[in-house]
Amino acid sequence: MSGFGFGLTAMAVWAWALEPRLAAVLAVAGALAGQVLAALTVRRGFDGARLAPFIVGGLLGLPLGLWLLPRLDVPLFRALLGALLVTRCPLMLLAPRLPRIGRGGRIGDAASGPPVA
Repeated sequence: MSGFGFGLTAMAVWAWALEPRLAAVLAVAGALAGQVLAALTVRRGFDGARLAPFIVGGLLGLPLGLWLLPRLDVPLFRALLGALLVTRCPLMLLAPRLPRIGRGGRIGDAASGPPVA
């Protein structure tokens, strides 16, 4: 239950077994629990100035996510999530080296949301 992939991994199963609104809440709760546990173990290494754009970006994206959640088209959501997982997971697994993102700066950090602990 560690890392940022918990939500997507859980959604691969939950999206088919549960109503998407409930699955989203469970994925966020599970990911948050994992991130809090990870953050507590490395809390001495936190740099507030470096983390601030991620936290601000995550907080700014929250209202948009909450607004979109009740408006989801369930079959379309399931199809898009499935397509994302079917294409991205094998690509990440087979990539000899993951690309390094070297630009974007603090605005890019904020747009990406919360950091991975």
